[in-house]
Amino acid sequence: MPSSSVHAVRFPSESKLASLYKSAYFVDAYAVSLPIPKSGAYTPDVLARAFFCEPPAWFSLLMRIRDRVMATFGVKRSTEIQAAAEKRGIDTIAVFPILSRTDSEIIVGEFDSHLDFQTSILIREHQDFVMDYMESNSEAREMVVTTVVHCHGLFGKVYIAIIKAFHVMIVKYSLRRVPGRIR
Repeated sequence: MPSSSVHAVRFPSESKLASLYKSAYFVDAYAVSLPIPKSGAYTPDVLARAFFCEPPAWFSLLMRIRDRVMATFGVKRSTEIQAAAEKRGIDTIAVFPILSRTDSEIIVGEFDSHLDFQTSILIREHQDFVMDYMESNSEAREMVVTTVVHCHGLFGKVYIAIIKAFHVMIVKYSLRRVPGRIR
């Protein structure tokens, strides 16, 4: 079981998603400390793949259930999201289309009939270290995962109410796994 400490953080002002926070129906942000890389630096792509790819079996089961149930309401299945992005020549990470990429952040997401969501994987200086430590170790970094959701009507709001607890559990679990997957 993953053991790295994951904690809720303020919504990062340096994220490209920052302008969307105020109008969002749902926003959350969680962070984990990253080990100092043996060489070079981490990239948002590497961290996003460590976060999203090769999920545990229980997560894959939840996604299959979600896809079956939501398809009856006309919502895209996860495989349809990925296929549509690839058909348009858009790169994906796991099933999610990459919407934006910088040296410090990658944003994936989807715009659907019931809601729009965007998830940011952001690398930044570690926010919790005291100044003495930061001066002696300026390489200390953390990974912040921020999710922003805008709902389209009642259906999107009901959907979020149902999946919110699962979303938080999955984000925390996946974030806890990242430091061990990038060493």
